[in-house]
Amino acid sequence: MTGGDAAPRILRPQAARLRPVLAALIPATAALDVVGVERVLARVDARLAQEEPRLQRQLKLFIRVLWWLPFLGTLRTFGGLPPERREAFLRKVQDGPVPKLRVGLWGLRTLLFLGWYGDPEVQQQLGYRPNARGWEALAHGNRRLGDRPGDRREGPR
Repeated sequence: MTGGDAAPRILRPQAARLRPVLAALIPATAALDVVGVERVLARVDARLAQEEPRLQRQLKLFIRVLWWLPFLGTLRTFGGLPPERREAFLRKVQDGPVPKLRVGLWGLRTLLFLGWYGDPEVQQQLGYRPNARGWEALAHGNRRLGDRPGDRREGPR
């Protein structure tokens, strides 16, 4: 999926707030331009469109909370923190005593990972080649279908 307007716009309107979160969680995304961030968030929005509106609202609220929470101790929003402090702040939330914040961060991180690692170009750069045999293929030391004699090849490598 590209960043087109055909997909629902759930989190893309919050791209400015999500960009520093994305860069803190996945450092490789720090170099993305606006179009790159849009593509990541379009994949996230496509997945979120399958969820209940209540969950979508909760996630949008969590992003606002995550943005403003550092202000209580630093008088800076999340975006105003230097990159190393952003990472430290996210670790604090992740390991902190408030379950709702931990769960919210876990969910947001999972969705952003989906948006980034779901990009076929990123998968190719990483050398990711899914195998129809899954874990069985790894157990036998085979990375691709058709690596063993007698395996039936099903599609391009």
